[in-house]
Amino acid sequence: MTSGRTRLLDAASKLLVAQPAHEPSTRELYEASGVAAPTLYHHFGTKEGLLDAVVEQTFGDYLQRKQGLLRTGDLIEDFGAGWDLHIEFGLTNPTLYALMYSPGRTSAAAATADAHLRAGLERMRDAGLLRVDVDTAASMTTGMAIGCVTQLNRQHGSIDDPAAEATRAALIEQLTGQPSARTTPAQAARVLLRELPKRSRVFTTAESALFGQWLLAIAEDEPTTPTPEGNRA
Repeated sequence: MTSGRTRLLDAASKLLVAQPAHEPSTRELYEASGVAAPTLYHHFGTKEGLLDAVVEQTFGDYLQRKQGLLRTGDLIEDFGAGWDLHIEFGLTNPTLYALMYSPGRTSAAAATADAHLRAGLERMRDAGLLRVDVDTAASMTTGMAIGCVTQLNRQHGSIDDPAAEATRAALIEQLTGQPSARTTPAQAARVLLRELPKRSRVFTTAESALFGQWLLAIAEDEPTTPTPEGNRA
């Protein structure tokens, strides 16, 4: 026979899957699990305690996925893949993510996320890829990730939203000094155009003019982002 604790966890998880942006009420949890109030208080203390347990369970599943990512050997690329998965988790589980990083709330899931992040950053530091210390890099990454997820959830955005792409690229460049792997040819061309006048001794006047024309053509050839059907509120 399924225990009351398991029934409450299952009910809370199902309610959050059905309406991931809605925090279920205590009544909804009782009705969905078929248990009485004392059962919840006995196992979890409060509704928040139950939701914390769901956060731990859901985040544990997420970590298994993250650990299963193929390591490419490129630490920066692996860092970017971890960022993408973190943002995806926050967008897929907005209520749980908000609980996980709620100010003043102690979350074991958040502590675990921090530990995994630091381990990856320490590998990057040891490989000479970080231009800031690990503590600063961890604070920057977590702060930008929380801000990115919060804003995307407010705007009903997605993982491939231009704002998410730009945030990811800016973070990688600030941490490593290297452009994000997702820098487009047009973006790279614009950077080179800004640098071209500083390299006047490298090329003749004619070469600089020709190179500038090529770069300008690439810089203006930015692919347009498809407009999604319908408008998002």
